[in-house]
Amino acid sequence: MAVLGRLNEASSLIARERLAPLFARFGLQSGEFDVLATLRRSGSPYALTPTALYEATMVTSGAMTNRLDRL
Repeated sequence: MAVLGRLNEASSLIARERLAPLFARFGLQSGEFDVLATLRRSGSPYALTPTALYEATMVTSGAMTNRLDRL
């Protein structure tokens, strides 16, 4: 379990220090980027229902609604 905890910490550190500034350059938060990346991975025509999006990203329907509203 300690190894998994350290990996999670490292991942969070990378996200905070490296990815957050990149997302900010484009006016995005990490959750919004996750939505766009999920749509891209879905393939042409790059469209999913809100239900399919929140299931694919493993967030609640309310969280997905907030992310979609921000986009």
